Amino acid sequence: MGGIVLLAIGEIKAAKGDVAPVAKLLGVPLSLTLFNESSLSRVEQARLQQGQYLLENLDGGSLKVRAAVTLEQTQYILSGVFHDFRTTHIRGAATLIRQLLQRENRSLSELIEAYSSHYNLPVRIIDDEQAQSFQTERAHMTAPDYLAYFDINGSTGRFYTYLPEADQTIEMGPIVFRQGLSLQSVLVVIALAIILTGIAVYWLVYRFEVNLQRLERAATRIAAGHLNSRVKVDSQDAFGRLGDAFNRMASHIQRLMGVQKEMIRAVSHELRTPVARMRFGVQMLEDTTTDDYTQKQLHEMDQDLQELDELVDEILTYAGLEEGGPILEFKQANMLDLVDQIVEETRRRTDKVDIQWHSQTVDEAQIFSDVEYRYMHRAIQNLVGNACRYAQGKVWIEYSFDNGICRIDVEDDGPGIPEKDWQRVFSPFTRLDDSRTRASGGYGLGLSIVRRIIYWHGGQAFVTNSRWQGAKMSLLWPKSHQL
Repeated sequence: MGGIVLLAIGEIKAAKGDVAPVAKLLGVPLSLTLFNESSLSRVEQARLQQGQYLLENLDGGSLKVRAAVTLEQTQYILSGVFHDFRTTHIRGAATLIRQLLQRENRSLSELIEAYSSHYNLPVRIIDDEQAQSFQTERAHMTAPDYLAYFDINGSTGRFYTYLPEADQTIEMGPIVFRQGLSLQSVLVVIALAIILTGIAVYWLVYRFEVNLQRLERAATRIAAGHLNSRVKVDSQDAFGRLGDAFNRMASHIQRLMGVQKEMIRAVSHELRTPVARMRFGVQMLEDTTTDDYTQKQLHEMDQDLQELDELVDEILTYAGLEEGGPILEFKQANMLDLVDQIVEETRRRTDKVDIQWHSQTVDEAQIFSDVEYRYMHRAIQNLVGNACRYAQGKVWIEYSFDNGICRIDVEDDGPGIPEKDWQRVFSPFTRLDDSRTRASGGYGLGLSIVRRIIYWHGGQAFVTNSRWQGAKMSLLWPKSHQL
């Protein structure tokens, strides 16, 4: 580029400002404008005054070049638009060398050496034998015209021009031109871009999945009663902020549960103390009186105090199951032995109801289940006791297993439960308005305790109608427990 601009400036000065011959010679539209009338900024003007060029890319791939020119002590700006830099560059170099031969008293080899050192364009004189191969084309390659030869990819070119002043042919080049990517190169670039994008997306999805798993594990453990579980936070991104918020929520819940548990324990303790004193006093009175009426009243008071003491136990049990969940130790237990034990215990306490139980499951792999023995015993015992309380004469218990799920059904021939109350019956302190009233005993917490116990075993409890139109209570839970 520098050689072409210098050639244009030199020829314009020689023509005393006439740009038309130079524009025709180079094949480039040229124009001169007064320096002071230009719309250039001060920075751009300073660069031109320092001998630099201003380059501007135009639409269509053209290049606009500006340079400072001084003609008869007047400063101008020379502007040219290059549409084909390759052709312009070669024509300019050939013209410059030919002009120098005409003006200066130097040999071609000296001029080529000077030109190459200033304009960084390889130029050499070809030998006579090689020049003979261009004999037929000489009329079409006299400078500034030339013959061009490119390699198979079109990325490297050599240009040959004849200089009649020296009667010699010169080679300009090789010149390496910037080429667009081949189809194969484009496909390779696209493939690499897809691979890199896939790796980036995989990494983002992997981090997303890992963080979600951490959050899920912590939430699962908290739901299982481990209120001290927290999410590990090792970043300050969106998941880090979510983890911090989750940990603050868990800490607040743990603190509230702790306060509530302490309050229930304190209240229960304060209730038990006066109850114990009153029972002691009632028993002392029973021992000191012989009046039948007084003995009867004292006995009923003792029963009421016993009922109140049992109610405190029920409240403590339900609170322990409801508040964050107990820490359960699940072990393999034989469910048939457990049911048989509960039936025998219940038969010893009542002889008004015929209690029968049955199971068609005999496979040892199906009768063993992961349970917290003490709590599961309590749940089944509550169901059997509830059925005996409302049954008219018989209670039926059945254990079954199907597709990894254990099931126990307890049926009675009592008045049953209306379908609209099937869900409400498991709520704490719920008492129905039909024949299942307080006269039958209980505190309205038995089935609530059953529901919480089976919940912590990963199962569910529900009510339907029995075969005798009474109530049928069912427990379902997975055979194997997984935290």
